[in-house]
Amino acid sequence: MKPFLKPLAAVVSALLLAIACAEKPKHTAVRLPDGETVMLVGTASLDSLSNPPFDAWFRPNYEAAQPAPEKINALKPLLEGVQIRVFAATWCKDSRLLVPRLIKVLEQAGYPRQEVEVIVLSREKTTPLHEEEGYDIINVPTLIFYRDGEELNRIVEYAIEDLESDMLKILSGEPYQNPYDWD
Repeated sequence: MKPFLKPLAAVVSALLLAIACAEKPKHTAVRLPDGETVMLVGTASLDSLSNPPFDAWFRPNYEAAQPAPEKINALKPLLEGVQIRVFAATWCKDSRLLVPRLIKVLEQAGYPRQEVEVIVLSREKTTPLHEEEGYDIINVPTLIFYRDGEELNRIVEYAIEDLESDMLKILSGEPYQNPYDWD
């Protein structure tokens, strides 16, 4: 190696190492003080929810979901161009019920799993990187539906009718009010 390249190689190596070390994980598994409960916090993939230890509740609730085929067929064209952001919590009973059902509905409607943005919150409804800021999250799960970057509406904590019917109302532009929208 030419003598002038050695210092350059050292600088590049140090820079790459610093970047790699500075990169923050997207989500973290946190063990709670009881020593047994594990909670996921931060931006996560749907796959992380269906893996241990979360699969103990995810899998049975996913398998129990039986979306009505006629509602799935009605949702398919309405999901075109829609972005979905999910704020959930692995410690939350409502998230444990609604999120697996949402995944089943979206899969049956042909919506790509990787397109769903999932942000998993702590008990304080926060994340280490503050991904929840600006979204006015009061309860989980909160499912926010967007088209062209504009929020269409959201399902908060539970569905009013059922998940598919609520999604149909939101995505077709029908009037829909979640239980916490008092405006």
